[in-house]
Amino acid sequence: MAKGYLESQGIESFIMDDMTAQVNFLYSNAIGGVKVLVSDADYEQGIEILNKGGYINMNIAETNSQLNIVSADKKTDKKICPFCQSDNIGKKKGLNILSPLIYFILGLFVPIYKSTYCCYDCEKEWRFREAKKQKL
Repeated sequence: MAKGYLESQGIESFIMDDMTAQVNFLYSNAIGGVKVLVSDADYEQGIEILNKGGYINMNIAETNSQLNIVSADKKTDKKICPFCQSDNIGKKKGLNILSPLIYFILGLFVPIYKSTYCCYDCEKEWRFREAKKQKL
């Protein structure tokens, strides 16, 4: 779709690695996904067109570059964003660093996941950490 949009705006573009991703979809992440190529002369204009068309968002890399740590207790509602109070959030699970370490030491793959939350409205990512109890 991005290729068609660029060409409708007068920028010649090419698709790379689409057949590899179709034949063996497991290689898609390893090769960096399907790529849209444009000439060097049209690069800046192509980025601007794709950004205006909604195909890429240049601000996401800036806002999601930092993972926030939010302290939580048992009363904390984990179904709303702690920054903008929106309920339009999602939960991502990623492998913890211990999983590959256990695999290489024991030869047994034991998936250990860490959860990261993301808000689709304010585009922030965070993890909850248990709040420490204060002694009176």
